Amino acid sequence: MEFGDLFSFDKKIAPAIIKPIYWIGMLVIVLGGIIFFFSGFFGLFTQGFFQGLWTMITSILFVIFGVLGLRISAEICLAVFEIHDKTIGGSGSQT
Repeated sequence: MEFGDLFSFDKKIAPAIIKPIYWIGMLVIVLGGIIFFFSGFFGLFTQGFFQGLWTMITSILFVIFGVLGLRISAEICLAVFEIHDKTIGGSGSQT
């Protein structure tokens, strides 16, 4: 992909952008989960045992369902572009 492709509609850039967005989202979800988990761990001693434990459990669930939801949404986006290519024929313009 070249810089000039951004200004012409000959090539689709969204499928190429979805993968980096997926990896950035994955990084944000995992780092957020780790921060949330350690917040719960330190909450075991400051907020109370069950409050901290609940925060730790929900952080694990947040990471699991966050990664799953991100993957499903990325696959749906890629599927929409693939369906578009198959129905239009990849020409990029309708007549």
